[in-house]
Amino acid sequence: MIVLVLALACATEADTGCDDAAPVTWNNFGHGFMTTYCVGCHSVENTDRRYGAPTGVDFDTEDDAIEWAARTRVRVLEDGDMPVGGGVYAADLELLDTWLRCELGE
Repeated sequence: MIVLVLALACATEADTGCDDAAPVTWNNFGHGFMTTYCVGCHSVENTDRRYGAPTGVDFDTEDDAIEWAARTRVRVLEDGDMPVGGGVYAADLELLDTWLRCELGE
């Protein structure tokens, strides 16, 4: 029974593709992605230029990104309605997916 549980755990981990992925972290990707595509509207510094971004939904810090990781996946990768107007390079979308799955567990 223990062998089966371990085998299933290993299969599940391998299915994520994270073992073979290059490390994608806040420092080497997330911060730059958020700065480029998100903080223009989603920043605590923006008090009058949020362009409809809800107050409190900010991406200034790694903790902010972690807090909103699940919604980021939905809005950017699944629905594709963020950022408004699109414009995210396909390579950045792939890295975002890897970062959310492998680093943040989303």
